[in-house]
Amino acid sequence: MMGSLVKLTINNIQLYSYHGVSSEEQQLGGRYEIDVELYYDAHRAASGDDLGDALNYADVITCINEIANSKRRRLIETLAADLARAILHRFPLAESVCLRVRKRTVPVGVMVDSVEVEWRAHRQQ
Repeated sequence: MMGSLVKLTINNIQLYSYHGVSSEEQQLGGRYEIDVELYYDAHRAASGDDLGDALNYADVITCINEIANSKRRRLIETLAADLARAILHRFPLAESVCLRVRKRTVPVGVMVDSVEVEWRAHRQQ
């Protein structure tokens, strides 16, 4: 029985990482928050109640942490794109992913809660 996709949401993964345009951001780092929405066919996992047939959110969180800290990037758009590519590559059950990457430390001379980019990617058929 195919057709329905489940949305698995992981909210507010908090990381300290080293991204940004300025050399200070690349050296000092900053706080990042990441939300992830993954869409996949969970019928087999739900009917069998088996984690082996599911999209394991702990593994997704580990993947995000690894990719976010694997290298320094200048743009949060690049970080979001790299995360989306890695998730679709490592998790074949995922049909699509939507990531929101928030940069909490924003050095622009005024108080800003965060800057956020949203990136959507779909598995190519």
